[in-house]
Amino acid sequence: MTEFDVRLAEVADLDRINRLIRSPGAKWFGNIRPKYRGKESLFHSYQTYRILAVNRESSSLVAYAEFRNYPSIAALPSDCWLEWLSVRYCLTLSISWLNTLFFSFCIYKADHSEALLEIIKEVLYRENRVWYLIAVKTPAVRQPHHFIETFDDLAKISHVFYPQEYSLENNSVTQSLYIVDRFDLLPKITYRKALAEDNDDVVALQEAEMPELRVELGDYYIAEEVLRQDAEATKSMLIVAETTNQCQETELSIFMWLTTGIDILFYVKNYEMEQFGNLVKPVDGKSFHYETMTVSSVQRKAEASMFTGDALDDLDAMTILGGLQKVDSGMSVASLGKVKVSSIGGTIDDTNAVEANKFYMRECLFAKFTYILEKLHSTEYYLRREENVINFIYPVGKEPSGAAAREAASNVFLLKCITAQKDFPLPRLFNAMVAMFCAYPDRDYCMMLMSSTNQASKSYLEVLQYFLPVVTRPSSLCNLDEVYITHRSTIFGEISLYKLEKEDVSVVHHLALGNLPNEVVTSDSSGTRVSYCSKVDERADIDHELHTLDAIMKDVLENEFSEFAVFTIRCGNSTKSARENTSIGFVVLRQFHSHAKLLEHYDLPMHDNHLERRRAEIISLRLHPLFVVGADLIFRDLARKTNFFDFYFINTLQGQKYTNDLKKMMMVVEPRAIKKAPVYVRSLTDQKKGKCRLNLPKPNFATDYLIIYRHKLNPVQWFSNSRKLVIIGFSSTTKALLRQLVFQWNTKDQKHPENFTCLSRLQVTVICRGGIVEAEYDSLFKCPYCTSNIGCYLSSQNDSCYIQDCCVRLDLRYWVHFVPGKVKLVNRAKKIVKVDSCEIHYDTLLIMCDRLFALQSQNMPAYTTRPSNLVEINYRLNRLLLFYKVRTLLEDVPRSYLILVYGSNLSTYECIAFLISHGVDCSRLVFVQPHRYTGKDQDTKEKNPYWDKNLQLILDDILTDQGVTIYTDYDFHHYNVHQSTNFIMEAIFQHFPSRKQITFECDIFLNFGEGHLHHRHKLWLKAADIKMDGNDILVDQKYRTNDPNIYAVGKFIKMHHKPNYQYKFVSQREIARKVLHNLGIVIEKDFEDRFKEPVLFQAILPLRYFITKVTMPRRYLRTQLPVTEVCNLTTYKNKTFCRVGLSTQMLVDEIVVVTKEECQLDFLQHFCGKHELLLNKLKSRYKAKTIKCFLKFFQESWTELIMHDSFMDLQAENKELLMPMALTALSRVDRVALTDVTDLDFFTLNKRYIEQKLLTFLREHRRDFNHKFALPEDFLKIDLPEWEQVMETKEENDESSDSTES
Repeated sequence: MTEFDVRLAEVADLDRINRLIRSPGAKWFGNIRPKYRGKESLFHSYQTYRILAVNRESSSLVAYAEFRNYPSIAALPSDCWLEWLSVRYCLTLSISWLNTLFFSFCIYKADHSEALLEIIKEVLYRENRVWYLIAVKTPAVRQPHHFIETFDDLAKISHVFYPQEYSLENNSVTQSLYIVDRFDLLPKITYRKALAEDNDDVVALQEAEMPELRVELGDYYIAEEVLRQDAEATKSMLIVAETTNQCQETELSIFMWLTTGIDILFYVKNYEMEQFGNLVKPVDGKSFHYETMTVSSVQRKAEASMFTGDALDDLDAMTILGGLQKVDSGMSVASLGKVKVSSIGGTIDDTNAVEANKFYMRECLFAKFTYILEKLHSTEYYLRREENVINFIYPVGKEPSGAAAREAASNVFLLKCITAQKDFPLPRLFNAMVAMFCAYPDRDYCMMLMSSTNQASKSYLEVLQYFLPVVTRPSSLCNLDEVYITHRSTIFGEISLYKLEKEDVSVVHHLALGNLPNEVVTSDSSGTRVSYCSKVDERADIDHELHTLDAIMKDVLENEFSEFAVFTIRCGNSTKSARENTSIGFVVLRQFHSHAKLLEHYDLPMHDNHLERRRAEIISLRLHPLFVVGADLIFRDLARKTNFFDFYFINTLQGQKYTNDLKKMMMVVEPRAIKKAPVYVRSLTDQKKGKCRLNLPKPNFATDYLIIYRHKLNPVQWFSNSRKLVIIGFSSTTKALLRQLVFQWNTKDQKHPENFTCLSRLQVTVICRGGIVEAEYDSLFKCPYCTSNIGCYLSSQNDSCYIQDCCVRLDLRYWVHFVPGKVKLVNRAKKIVKVDSCEIHYDTLLIMCDRLFALQSQNMPAYTTRPSNLVEINYRLNRLLLFYKVRTLLEDVPRSYLILVYGSNLSTYECIAFLISHGVDCSRLVFVQPHRYTGKDQDTKEKNPYWDKNLQLILDDILTDQGVTIYTDYDFHHYNVHQSTNFIMEAIFQHFPSRKQITFECDIFLNFGEGHLHHRHKLWLKAADIKMDGNDILVDQKYRTNDPNIYAVGKFIKMHHKPNYQYKFVSQREIARKVLHNLGIVIEKDFEDRFKEPVLFQAILPLRYFITKVTMPRRYLRTQLPVTEVCNLTTYKNKTFCRVGLSTQMLVDEIVVVTKEECQLDFLQHFCGKHELLLNKLKSRYKAKTIKCFLKFFQESWTELIMHDSFMDLQAENKELLMPMALTALSRVDRVALTDVTDLDFFTLNKRYIEQKLLTFLREHRRDFNHKFALPEDFLKIDLPEWEQVMETKEENDESSDSTES
């Protein structure tokens, strides 16, 4: 066993690497001169790998090496080294662009020269396609001793090559190459068929990773399989791989179980196998058999066909209502048969009918609500199931048509099992993939299956990266295995990039279109009385992208100095011309100039000055899905050809979209958790036009919703969760939890993103009703009444930017599997959730289906089917439904409608403001407010950010002045629906305390009564025997239910033992962190059950006022005064009202801002929970009347300190040091006698310490602030000459700007 730990170097290792470079007893080769610039610049130059070796006994760094895909020679262009080698050297090795890496630099301690060998092995393990490592030795010239290279240890394991002009006698001072051959260095792997004698070794090998096999099949299942003599035995192939250890002993290292016994028809019927040739050999003009079969497929509806006005018009046109002419009476044709016919003169008299049944006048309304708008709740509207008849074609062989002929034509084999020895380097399993295809030279595809109930082994997951998942067809079969497939070209093909030529234009066109059909078939309504053509253009994005690509390619081919670069991606032999390789993709990019603009919304390093002019923006990238696994090779080759080392792809959710098939292999940049300034709505016309003469749209980085992908050419590291999570519900807390799962690698110290390309592979399934997720991510809906998303009720959200960005600056659908449907059953014994017709297995189940509003009453039975005119705004889908229902109401019954609104929170007023601003007459609104119970119990002490008594009194006056009828202290009692339809005819309310009842007719009933669990969920919860207390789920302090594998999070939970802290109405971000900590996925260092982060609520109020309310949860309930007993400080200026609430400890307990400005004030969370003295003596300044507006006060320059990412760490350090000293001072025996003197000394001493710590903090982070804070040393510069001040400023700016070594 080796005595070194060899791993990738990280930024945290800079100090140790710097000391090794300067240590006297070190040997080195490569370019050492840039290493003496300082440790800050060590990692500035691009390297494919930085690897170090640490001695296990002493934990000391003994070796460090850098490698990249072109030599470190300043005069040699990075994309010309292959020509340089072929011209100057006579090499006998088959060197290509992709099978070679170069030593850039290597240093190691002289007494640990064997560490060099271990580093080289590590590189070869990581790079399976690399055969050669080359070090270039420069000619020997006179130079200082510390610049002299040493190649004696490398020469022992490499071949030395000299240039053609070398002569031992006449020209011995030349370059030379030291080439390390992979096959000479690594232990050879020998593959053979398994024998019966291998049974014990193989069973022992599998015992470590898959012990269930031995339990299921017995102790001798390998021998039994090898010795089988039946007809199926010839289809299986058991292969073992042997290696030689350090003692020259042969040992079994790998076991593989392959088979060709595959029911091809089963996989063709249940999986989408068309793009893989239906798993049979191509016909190629030969005779063929064919079989006809019916298969199912699911097509996801295009975004343009979901919620836009044209899409809803299309939906209306495809119904019977769309083809019938409206009548003036507002009655549908179906109602005409129900009116009474008078016997006098044969005239129609409908007066009695209307009085007898009021529903007749609303039947048209009911039909539209039910058959058109409620269709948006159905899964079928978003996922269209199609039955297709396909001809299964396969070549004719010796056998007649049937199973034998299909087996002979099969082009696939199955990898049933692969296991490696415990100490075997898993990356070398790529060699096993090569051996598999060599075992079946006549088959092009390899398939793997993954059971939904079993955990995959580490060997299985290692080879899985070379496979592509196959889409499952709709099927009546439950628990189908997940299928993965790969192609021979993925393993053997070399991917290379070639500059665009004129002949490639048609190739780019073909690749850009992909599998999209030439025409989009639109539905027509031939069965109705109107013919209709859809207005929705689902190909708009593709057509626009093709137009843009044409313009870019023309510019590249005609303009020598074009800012764009276009490359075709080809597979084959990288040493041959482009025409001799197969086109598999293309990439279009240009230099990226807008990096600084991303810092406002995205969590990026602020001072990567060494990457200036080295960043590129990918415009479009297409790649065949089988070659996505080669993403690192593509980006590496792209860097070699363009000298860009930091690649970005900007995916806009609004406007034109471009394709990037490699974005899943790029690191998503997380948006900032809390913004540091107000986000105002600015007009897009104010943008500066780009210099690009092609007039490409330039995003507004301040206001547009953009998803940013980044690839910094760092090695890939995957982050995942080991247990399968199933989440029920897509609430705000669900979004926060999913975001933290995706970005579990994004810590404050940036440890992972600085060193790796961090990618997430999650085993998470979210179950929610159809349309909810689609509506959250819809960006094409445009409100005809509003001009901005922030000011529009239909597009804005009430949560903080942390939650909002989950749907506008992220797309969780890339990592999470969303299943539309309703939960029918939870089987705790089998760990299965049944959703409609499918079953989903879980290891851990999270119940997060809380609803903000749910209509509940003890005086009526819980309804099973929602009335068509009852609206509860829990998701954006409900808002869109409300908009279209109101539009229908105004169109069909513009003079007789009535809208009933019930609730008493800020969300209620926001909805009323929406109704008034979108055409609803105030006289047609009835606003009923329930009675709010008051008292000094625990509920009263909890802070509720969704309710504000004082502001709501003012809002009531505003609504009354506008003509809205308001009833107060009326609780909902029950409603009555029509006897034959599910339509609310009237709602009954009961007054408190008189118990007087009042009845209202309504066309739409808007409910904002707080109720956090739907009756439908209670049914399966009770069936699963999950303990509940009324409407609440009982949990412990870790949010576990009575089943340890089921957790519940939301406003519907109740803890067994009432804790002395608030756990409802808390920050979704904080509660998600606590859940992940309790699950053991992301462990917090300083974990506590209490909540300490503020929760933000924002809404649009009547008269277009915008409210932002930030509140702190109660950390101690039993000793806490009621929420009304706080110190409120208020300001009002320029139509902006601000209120700051201070607790009895003078902590900022609440911040409320009501303003006319359309902006997001997410940054106010930084100040809630802080002591007023920390906020620049807020209370004293307020009493002195120096604060005119709190909103402006919190935007002053000093607030940058509070909002800095490291400020909390500074506070923690101060607290850790001062707390013991303070406790000691307070517990002195002689405190009474010397109180004044000792307290003064204590204050004076620690004041100096705090000031010094603050100065150190400012010096360290000075570049992060927009406002340049003055430091003591700045005053010394005043006396310096002007030219010396300029020189010092340049030195400060150049500390991290010097960048790239050649």
